[in-house]
Amino acid sequence: MVKNRNKSYGIRKHNSVWVITMKNNLKRIITILPLIGILILGVIACGCMEQKTMNIQNDEKTTAEKTTQNFVTITDATGKEVKIKEPVEKVITVYGLSPSFIYLLGEGGKYYAGWMWGTKFYKLVDPKAEEKANNGRTLNVEEIKKEDPNFVIAAYWQANKKDVNQLESLGVPVVCIKVESIDDIYSTIKTLGKVFQKEDYANEIINYYKTNAEDIEKRISKTKEKPKVLIIYYSGKAKAYKTFGGDMFQSKLVEMAGGESVSKDLSGKKTINVEQVANWNPDVILIIQYGKSAGKVKENILNDPAWSKINAVKNKKVYVVPNDGENWIDPCPKWILGLYWTAKVLHPEEFKDLNIKTKADEFYKKFFGLSVDKVNITGKLD
Repeated sequence: MVKNRNKSYGIRKHNSVWVITMKNNLKRIITILPLIGILILGVIACGCMEQKTMNIQNDEKTTAEKTTQNFVTITDATGKEVKIKEPVEKVITVYGLSPSFIYLLGEGGKYYAGWMWGTKFYKLVDPKAEEKANNGRTLNVEEIKKEDPNFVIAAYWQANKKDVNQLESLGVPVVCIKVESIDDIYSTIKTLGKVFQKEDYANEIINYYKTNAEDIEKRISKTKEKPKVLIIYYSGKAKAYKTFGGDMFQSKLVEMAGGESVSKDLSGKKTINVEQVANWNPDVILIIQYGKSAGKVKENILNDPAWSKINAVKNKKVYVVPNDGENWIDPCPKWILGLYWTAKVLHPEEFKDLNIKTKADEFYKKFFGLSVDKVNITGKLD
């Protein structure tokens, strides 16, 4: 043991361990301990503040990334830029031709409500399709806003209509589309593909269309004949019918199929009478079904003496356009089937190896997961 006047401590060995014993400095140790504690707490606090600062910076970075990732900006058919929140979960339509393209992209579950053509077909894909279409008939601007859709689809010609303007003023994104030509349809598919984050699939659909359209063009290039074609549908008045002008999709499709639309000098949809038809004297008449049965219209025309001298009637070349809920030659996803069908009607020799039902089966399975036998199609396919 060592003794010192100022320090009292000892060094001794206990169980093979050297132990330092302190006696008089206990008071000093007690005084120093709080200072050590303060230093330790200070170090911990600095570390926490640094970590908190890092967390805040990371949160800000994540928030900025989310802000960028959660919106997509597209340019619609009117040239307007529209910013849409993603992921898209709810879409409302005020244009009846638009839902079919949503289903074509495999996003029918996100079609919430709105005007729609072709429910007879699309309820095979989505059992709620008819209900959604019916619900859309009663929605007004305030109700659409309340439903809080990611966006609303309208036609390009609705862009300056009151309802669309009101929706936009309420902060509801409105995407205007156009489907009056094949290129319009391609643009619509690309736009919706971007919105639904399915750009690759949209390109796959477009490539399918282009490949088959090229096949048709190659086939009809072998013939110089261009039969004169009249497309008609029942106007709602006895023995009165309507046709499509040259600016309409249906007339353009006839031209692509190797025919000459006799109504190409008209514009829009026009009511015609038998005298006008006699002047045109079409070689082929195609009947579209809107409301009244196209089969009944065909029967009336073939049995009406006033039509008997028209070439198409004399030669029994009056056809009902296939309809599965949508007319195949309307601006809808089935237009490529309508193009094949029309081209075969006009140029049967160039398409004698093609079975339209088989082609329809290929299309339905590829894009809608349906066998052609599950689809009720009016009109003769082959």
